[in-house]
Amino acid sequence: MLSLLPLVVALASTPSPAPASSVRPTPLTEIGRVRTTPICTTIVVHANGAITSALDNDRTLAILTTNLRNTDFDRLNFLQRRNAIEEMMKQAGSVRINGKLADGEIKQLREYAQTSTDPARKAELKAFADALGGAIYRQTKAAAEFMRDVTIMQGREDAREVRDIRNRDNPVVDTGATMSIAGQRAGMPDPPRSYNQAMRSVAADLSDLSTGIIADEGVAADHSIAATSGC
Repeated sequence: MLSLLPLVVALASTPSPAPASSVRPTPLTEIGRVRTTPICTTIVVHANGAITSALDNDRTLAILTTNLRNTDFDRLNFLQRRNAIEEMMKQAGSVRINGKLADGEIKQLREYAQTSTDPARKAELKAFADALGGAIYRQTKAAAEFMRDVTIMQGREDAREVRDIRNRDNPVVDTGATMSIAGQRAGMPDPPRSYNQAMRSVAADLSDLSTGIIADEGVAADHSIAATSGC
């Protein structure tokens, strides 16, 4: 069975690279670690809850992308490949769970923005919540798209496995049966000839989606101080 642990450990301590651009987005960090201005404690609690989920998701998506790029799926047998993919599906599932938790925090921040009597803080808090909410939405979407793509591939592989067993146990002896099986094959496309190529393509899609995530997190970081200060 393939072990994904070495990749996970190596990447857990290495932040994902920011997208290439003339201006790097501001890194998203927890609020209140090092600062001298008064903070709005209640707001910070909810903000940090959402930020923690976003940062956890960043790490998980980076690990997922690295494993998709570096695992030699074509050398694995059916069971080994299934186990490796199930592990990655769990990682994607954790992103969706974190996203749901963060959505509750974002909703609370937006309510604070609506009820704020300070126009400046209202605008800053809304901008912060919208940007961070956008990043979390993109993360959840990336995980969902990964899970959809993998589910389609697994469905095709399962169908081929069933078809191969049926053909083995019931050999084709006439043209009519051959045409019937050909029709079944047309109804359910075969899995990819190269799993490595298919998984590298999924990794590229995740990398493309990460560009928008990092940009949204940068906007949230730019508004984080003003949104949570001065209470």
